[in-house]
Amino acid sequence: MLKEKRLRLAPKERRNQLLDSARDIILSRGFSSLTMEAVAKEAEVSNPLIYKYFDTRLALLQELLGRELIRFYGDIKMKLEQAEAYEDVVRIAVTSNFDEGANGNIVSILRSQPDIEASLHPTNMKDTLGVGKLLVNRLMEFYPVTRSQATKMTVFASGVSQAAAAQWRLHGGNRARMIEDALQFIHSGMKSFVSPERNADD
Repeated sequence: MLKEKRLRLAPKERRNQLLDSARDIILSRGFSSLTMEAVAKEAEVSNPLIYKYFDTRLALLQELLGRELIRFYGDIKMKLEQAEAYEDVVRIAVTSNFDEGANGNIVSILRSQPDIEASLHPTNMKDTLGVGKLLVNRLMEFYPVTRSQATKMTVFASGVSQAAAAQWRLHGGNRARMIEDALQFIHSGMKSFVSPERNADD
């Protein structure tokens, strides 16, 4: 019986296949199950081949985190660009904080490991992709506020949603209800930025 030949992939495709295999192992079997040998077996390649792409397990995991963050924030950026109302913008921002910190999310799993998380510094993927700046610009489109005010609105809203996400992650509960409560709290606070009493230069 002839042995089936391994599919030849271009280097970029093979690299992504190995990263996909690592992601699938972590999500299905847990972080501790991730070894270079397990990735090779999952991807149906030889052990030596994986080391042609990644020198160490840590290097593989750091690149996986970088790739997943680009995908995660890229998706948020696309949604923000398509938003048609400020309520949509805020909901996208709040929901993304819950998704980023959700238990079982590949990004949160990898970022919980200090040696992997350290690879992101000093560069922050969110800043690199301009998500924060886009959020500020979109709020200015929908609200009669200055850039300074829109920036504060973004920072405050982010703090509220991150705190709510952390609360939900630790204690569970109704995720949808927690998001709605966070949105209501944020919207109430945002009204103060557009009140007639507020100095336009604030």
